[in-house]
Amino acid sequence: MKSNKQRRAEIKARRLERAADLKAKLRTQDARQLSAGGLVPGMAMADKSLLAHYNTTFGEVPDFYLDQAYTCRDCGAQEVWTAKQQKWWHEVVQGSVYSQAVRCRACRQARRALRDAALRNEGANLLGDEVARLRALATKKPTDESLAQVETALQSKWRSLRVVAIEVMGQWGGPEQIERLQAFAADRGSSYGSWEYEASKAAAKALARKAEVDPEC
Repeated sequence: MKSNKQRRAEIKARRLERAADLKAKLRTQDARQLSAGGLVPGMAMADKSLLAHYNTTFGEVPDFYLDQAYTCRDCGAQEVWTAKQQKWWHEVVQGSVYSQAVRCRACRQARRALRDAALRNEGANLLGDEVARLRALATKKPTDESLAQVETALQSKWRSLRVVAIEVMGQWGGPEQIERLQAFAADRGSSYGSWEYEASKAAAKALARKAEVDPEC
């Protein structure tokens, strides 16, 4: 028997595949042609009467919503903003019809938790505190404990924390750190917005700074 986690993963995989298929089909035909025989999976009819207020200022509103694949800007997870979710967002919540999904559910919940904590004045800057603790490690020689902390930060879902970990490695500048930075710099990934691309830039910058301080590194 499959676990709920396995089922969710399978559903997500099917949605990603369906969104990619719809995107490929739309390169050769428009949404009206796709729906000629009725709505296809991954498509939802728009209630244009609920979107009429957009017509006068921003132009025509959509006839349909289509599943859209996107990459979470915080953790890099591949997600799908389904047509049904878009319909709810635009027609029930009245979110802008031109808005796009940018964060996965887990990251939205994390941001909401941080915001709520800030409103309660309890741990208002949790991520900032983590960054500060990590930067402080760079002022001392690496120990087994601090090396482990940097390694943990490199696995964080927060890209900004991973970037700081790379900066700390550059400031330490030991042979092992330099080797890893060179590996990060060499792997630019295949996508401009990918973590590999961002890590490559951060590592190259860390190596350049180290070279300014120690030309023989």
